Amino acid sequence: MSTFTRTLGAVGVIGSFAFTVALVGAPASAAPAETIPVGTTVDDSFDPAAPTVVIGANGASRGSFCPDKAFTAVATMLNSGPGCNVIGTSNSTKVPYGWYKHRGNGSPCIWGKGFNSKRQPVWPALGCGAGRTTTVSWGNVAASKQIRGLAAVGWAGVQWN
Repeated sequence: MSTFTRTLGAVGVIGSFAFTVALVGAPASAAPAETIPVGTTVDDSFDPAAPTVVIGANGASRGSFCPDKAFTAVATMLNSGPGCNVIGTSNSTKVPYGWYKHRGNGSPCIWGKGFNSKRQPVWPALGCGAGRTTTVSWGNVAASKQIRGLAAVGWAGVQWN
């Protein structure tokens, strides 16, 4: 994880400067621009070209919701691919996760990436079984959402956002 030291090509430099990313939901030529606030920690998973949602301390968001992603839980703990980017705008920002089992013979247990008060990644449990919707602590961090999971027996296809 880097805080204001990473250069991202033509997009900009994170430092005492902010840089701009496009929000989800509009063509690139028409997409409104969002600025990562100075003081925001930028996780290595943040991709300026990926869909981005900005979430404030009160849970209000700008941009479209994150699109659903597919994940398969098996008997070994696996990480999903990245979801959409989230820019948390305050230390108290919480990010919503929703998931549900849509096929398979196993009962999955799922964890979602969040961040602690030191802006380090943590993986709180999102639940086991058929699915859940919950929030995780995110804080003033720009990063991509991600889940990990397993099924003790068999396998389970999971949709998440």
